[in-house]
Amino acid sequence: MIEKIYAVWVYVKNMEESRNFYEKVLGLKFKFQQENWLEFDLGNTSFALLKKSKEEDEVKPQKTRIMFQVDNLANMKKRLESHNIKIIHIRKENYGRLLTFEDPNGHWLELFEPK
Repeated sequence: MIEKIYAVWVYVKNMEESRNFYEKVLGLKFKFQQENWLEFDLGNTSFALLKKSKEEDEVKPQKTRIMFQVDNLANMKKRLESHNIKIIHIRKENYGRLLTFEDPNGHWLELFEPK
């Protein structure tokens, strides 16, 4: 039986640019970095960036959405816009509001504000 999500990691092209995006734009708390691995502190779930080597395939953006819960979607939207982040769409559901956007590598991410 599945108990929880243990880890999520995203392949990136440029570690510095990606760290800046996730840390400075989204506000994730930096945990540690070793060579091509960088991890953020999200409690019991590991969220990490993994830089692909030049010998591996190129980074291919994924449209599978990683959803981060926020307490104020309007403020986060303004923050994303101030950094010229591409917003895909915003929608309202009976359980809350969602904002889908792209990270610097083209991966789709989502912010969720519960109702």
